[in-house]
Amino acid sequence: MGKNWDYSKAKGREMRLNAELRFYHTGEPVPQPPFFSHCGTMQSCFVNGWNSVTQCDIRIHLDQSIVPTGTDKLSKLRSLRQWHSL
Repeated sequence: MGKNWDYSKAKGREMRLNAELRFYHTGEPVPQPPFFSHCGTMQSCFVNGWNSVTQCDIRIHLDQSIVPTGTDKLSKLRSLRQWHSL
């Protein structure tokens, strides 16, 4: 993947975690992935990043519980398989 694609995916994760944090504090519902780019590939990477956030990631972001670091490697493996699946 290119650097811009990585950036889009990271930005999708970041914005999703911020939306979950807002939901936790204010009760504002988490929206569908917002529009990020006119480029279809960049938007797709953004949405993949948005949808890659797990409940475990949300709990860690909210400091509700500590999860072993092995789950982070698992999510990276799943991400790689997603891009290279046939």
